[in-house]
Amino acid sequence: KEEVEEVEMSWVEEKTGELVQMTGNAIQAIPGPRVGQSSVPWLLVLPVAYFSVTFVIAVYRTVKKYSSPKAKKRRMIGKNAFLVTSLDKYFPQRREEFDSKVLKELERKCSFDSKEVLRKYIRYAMNERAFTPETVADLIHLRRTTKLTDNEIAEVLNETSRRVVNENGTVMMDLRGLTERGVKRKAAVRSLFSKLLYLSELDEFCSTSRDALKIKELFGVTDEDANSLRIETLTQLSDIDSLDKMVNPEDTA
Repeated sequence: KEEVEEVEMSWVEEKTGELVQMTGNAIQAIPGPRVGQSSVPWLLVLPVAYFSVTFVIAVYRTVKKYSSPKAKKRRMIGKNAFLVTSLDKYFPQRREEFDSKVLKELERKCSFDSKEVLRKYIRYAMNERAFTPETVADLIHLRRTTKLTDNEIAEVLNETSRRVVNENGTVMMDLRGLTERGVKRKAAVRSLFSKLLYLSELDEFCSTSRDALKIKELFGVTDEDANSLRIETLTQLSDIDSLDKMVNPEDTA
């Protein structure tokens, strides 16, 4: 193998040297006065200068386009899509196969940390999946796999709430006077608030001090309004023990 590599490198070096020599000979064959003491003819100065300036401008435009807000947003959308698609390969059918090793590899590929992975999938699950016992069990499993502290979980829920409010506004209990589109949008905000409130009050997901949670404050919801929007039970699920068994089936033994 070493001999083959040596022969290949020698061939490349030989061809490179021939190319340099041919280029030098071609330049020297061009008639006309030279630039100073060099062998470069004045005839090449303008074309070389033109192509050099053109190359610099092209590089500048490429870098500027790549670093533009639109390009950054497009790349972020692509990474988010890759994240949820990768997680959906495990949830819910192959949930037990998703462990810390798989999570770390996914974080590396997406350049996200554990909090970002959990926050993004919470948002995706609330928007795109039915809020069923299976969905909640997947979120609990992901929450446990990240090994985030209770305070970090509170930060994730608060940040998710903050982003929902920034995009859609706060919860409105009185929808009179709104257009049909406005009613639907505010109904969606109510739904997202109810789901986040459910997760925040679920001990299996968030057992931190309630003082660290700012969900109601961020959504502008009073305690009385929160009681009317609270999800008491999920479909075909009446207690937390059932959720715990779904997340850790080995515990049932």
